[in-house]
Amino acid sequence: MRIGVVGAGITGLVAAWTLQRAGHTVVLYERHDRPGGSIRTEEEGGWLKELGPNTLQVRSRSVYDLLERLGLQDEMIEANPEASRRFILFEESLHALPSSIKEAWNSPLFGAETAWNLLLEPFRRPGTDPDETVSSFVRRRLGNEVLDRAINPFVSGIYAGDPDLLSVRHAFPSLYELEQTWRSLIAGSILGKRERKRKGRIPAQLLSFRKGLQQLPARLAEPLDIRYGETVERIQRDGSGWQLISGGVASEPFDRVILNVPFYHLSEQLLDGGGELLGHASTLIYPPLSVLHTGFRTEDLDHPLDGFGFLVPESEKRTILGTLFSSTLFPNRAPDGHALLTTFIGGVRDRDRAAEPTDRLLDDVMGEFRELLGARADPVMVDHSFWPYAIPNYTTEYDQVLEMIDRVEERNPGVYLAGNAKGGISVPDCMEQGMNVARQIDSK
Repeated sequence: MRIGVVGAGITGLVAAWTLQRAGHTVVLYERHDRPGGSIRTEEEGGWLKELGPNTLQVRSRSVYDLLERLGLQDEMIEANPEASRRFILFEESLHALPSSIKEAWNSPLFGAETAWNLLLEPFRRPGTDPDETVSSFVRRRLGNEVLDRAINPFVSGIYAGDPDLLSVRHAFPSLYELEQTWRSLIAGSILGKRERKRKGRIPAQLLSFRKGLQQLPARLAEPLDIRYGETVERIQRDGSGWQLISGGVASEPFDRVILNVPFYHLSEQLLDGGGELLGHASTLIYPPLSVLHTGFRTEDLDHPLDGFGFLVPESEKRTILGTLFSSTLFPNRAPDGHALLTTFIGGVRDRDRAAEPTDRLLDDVMGEFRELLGARADPVMVDHSFWPYAIPNYTTEYDQVLEMIDRVEERNPGVYLAGNAKGGISVPDCMEQGMNVARQIDSK
């Protein structure tokens, strides 16, 4: 078959690569001048900065196998073991997040309420509301302390979102499945290992590549026919197939089309039903986010940076969502004798602050760093990226979005909607989705 792909983000790239390997003719249309979508690495002056996603947390055998088939196994690097230590800001100090029930029992982050809730958790009944929020779920099973001091900052770190708005069933399906299957998060985590292995799950690996995550889309793009700088304005029927209209010029007909674009770019002009889907997709919420990279001489920081980074609960009333210790996570992220920190500002918590200019954001961040990390000098490197629409948040109305996706695909047979607004936001989730779409097309 001839297959057209609109958007060379990671889902589209994986689908195209897989279909081409299966013997199909694939053409990608990408409006930018590079592949990868939000995956973007910049290297300059010894600093290696991730402007979008920072890591790959690989739990699926199929994703790991794909990385090997791409010949990236020698380029993969695992995160520093110190990255298992994650800090939470609480009462003006950074505290390591407990990694076990025993540690939680003795942690200053949690008190008697949490200890009692941990003892009771295996005996609580599963929830019955399929539209339950993350906040409600965690409060019901583990209590307010865990919600406010662990889950709230965790949600900000992943989605730049608000646990009061997110659907636990869609945003954190593994938690929902643990409760529904095992009636307990704790029991399910222990007893479900064999079942997860049967489903192709492997022990989680936190990965990147020697030259950053950009190596992944670059490797996928190498053998593909990608038309850069091409914006598709319309997908129209042509007999039994489809034409892509770019710059007013119609392509040759395609048997199948994969539409891998952010849902906020959908319109009725682009695709029949696209406008209606856009109306439903507005419930997803794409919060704005600023990413501020700062490079310091290590001697100018008191904190040893011995962990993944730190997250900030909303209750702490701070100006940032959190900071990654990027040069601790992976090697060669900063020149010798220097440290690279990646800080996130804005999100659902503070939309207006995300759009502030670099100098104002830097003032805010330095105020936090002087207090929390013992910063004694200004950074020697500063880089700022602003994402006006960062990460789709799967709210409690997300089922309506999925139903509308199905309706649009039924209305346009042979067109497949793809991307991080469908089936998971992480890079591995999108890779899985790309492989699934390719299998679906190849089997017809």
